[in-house]
Amino acid sequence: MIPDKAFYVNPQSVIGNKFYLDKDESNHASRILRLKEKDEICLLDGVGVGYHAVINSIDNKVSGTIIKTYQGLGENDYTITLAPALIKRDRFELLLEKATELGVTDIQPLSLERSVKKTLNLERCQKIITSSAKQCRRSQFPILYKPLNMKSLLKKTNGLFISAVMGAKEPLSTLELFNNITIIIGPEGDFTKNEIEQMKNANVLFYHLGERRLRAETAALNSLSILNELLI
Repeated sequence: MIPDKAFYVNPQSVIGNKFYLDKDESNHASRILRLKEKDEICLLDGVGVGYHAVINSIDNKVSGTIIKTYQGLGENDYTITLAPALIKRDRFELLLEKATELGVTDIQPLSLERSVKKTLNLERCQKIITSSAKQCRRSQFPILYKPLNMKSLLKKTNGLFISAVMGAKEPLSTLELFNNITIIIGPEGDFTKNEIEQMKNANVLFYHLGERRLRAETAALNSLSILNELLI
């Protein structure tokens, strides 16, 4: 069984069957969690590999031996990109945390016409993603990109684009889905007519999530939950 306590390990710090944690992860393991030699831990390299390991030393930096390697630990067989509009910081950070737990592979923030916020603290957001990935033992951490506008997003041609829109005719469960999906979620003030037209011209598939008007982060997480059930 893979241990519950998980830590990030730089792929370059895995040499053969030996591992070495960086200063921050070592401090968390030894000083905060009070782990000791012979304790077993889970390691995640952030790019798709997990490890079951045992600590051999806690001097200066934690190091030890890898017992077993897991390719794709905690990952789905499909890829989902979440493209959420920028919203208020606390709600956006909650969205990052939960979207990571729900298995998104990429997060492409959108600076839309009605977005309350226009900028993003990428370093802070990346820390939230990493922390969430460790908590749920995901070996591949979602890639976070700099914000784009709608036009720039739709120039990307890979995969299927879908979007939650109030008044759409079809529920998400009836769309013809395949691997490599990008979910577009609007801001608190919804999409503008111009943005709706841009999506229509790019053949984005629209869907609804019921009659209730949901907050942006709720719509995103609801969509991810449904997709996980449909694609599993």
